[in-house]
Amino acid sequence: MRIIFPLLLLTASLWSPVIFAHSEQSASVPAHGAQLAAPPEMIEIRFDDAMRIISVALTSASGDEYSVESLSGRAATETLQVNPPELPAGDYIFEWRGIARDGHAMSGELSFSVQE
Repeated sequence: MRIIFPLLLLTASLWSPVIFAHSEQSASVPAHGAQLAAPPEMIEIRFDDAMRIISVALTSASGDEYSVESLSGRAATETLQVNPPELPAGDYIFEWRGIARDGHAMSGELSFSVQE
């Protein structure tokens, strides 16, 4: 028993990062908080593991909603890409929701500004 318990603790500590790991957003274009001279031609978010995107939304600071869709549809992807419409100057929030490979619901947002 004196040997089994420490071995169980060691095994649990080695497996816990794998068991509790979730996909995370690793990079985005534009960068979060970016101030752009022109509207982005594409919004791209990269993940460290495949994510099945279930919804995306692009909203201006004044509450105007812009129609956008993930280019990969609902297929699992490591890169979420969206072609936004032509955007006027202003502040924007891009939000996404997805399901990670481990089944956990994930979400995130990216804000950016388009200068006049």
